[in-house]
Amino acid sequence: MTQHNHQTAPTQFIEAHGIRFAYRRFGRAGGVPLVFNQHFRGTMDHWDPAVTDGLAGNREVILFNNAGVSSSSGRVPTSFQEMGANAISFIKALGLTEVDVLGFSIGGMVAQEIAIQAPDLVRRLILVGTGPRGADMATSRSAEIFAATYDSPEYLWLAVHFSPSPSSQAAGLAFLERKLSRDVATQR
Repeated sequence: MTQHNHQTAPTQFIEAHGIRFAYRRFGRAGGVPLVFNQHFRGTMDHWDPAVTDGLAGNREVILFNNAGVSSSSGRVPTSFQEMGANAISFIKALGLTEVDVLGFSIGGMVAQEIAIQAPDLVRRLILVGTGPRGADMATSRSAEIFAATYDSPEYLWLAVHFSPSPSSQAAGLAFLERKLSRDVATQR
């Protein structure tokens, strides 16, 4: 059996509740899988391979595009409750009865909905960069960052995830190189 990683895991599809979900599975199977929920405007291709491959060394990792996102069909829901329900449908369609759920930024809001709606399905909940509902967004620069134009469209993520300091921007460029390495690897 071939052991895949972030760069080589094939994109697969599964249907649940009329939605064709795109996903990738890799890592060490046999334990409780870790299901990733992505940030605003992110897809399963936006995860850092250093993170996903690091976690896949000890467990199975499942990346997916929720309804209406990138290569998944359907429409993007207008509420976290619907996004969570769609994610639960996806997880159950895989035949899984217990998962750990990781949510990054807006994906953390979806992850919390998964835990609320299907508490018997979720063993552990991991929230990264996620604020509580109704958080004070008065100092947020989100509108400014997402409305700006960038020399390369990928440089948006330098503004979103990294501070303007030279060391942080260098780390951001290294992240982009890792993130884009899947495109290069799959074209070979």
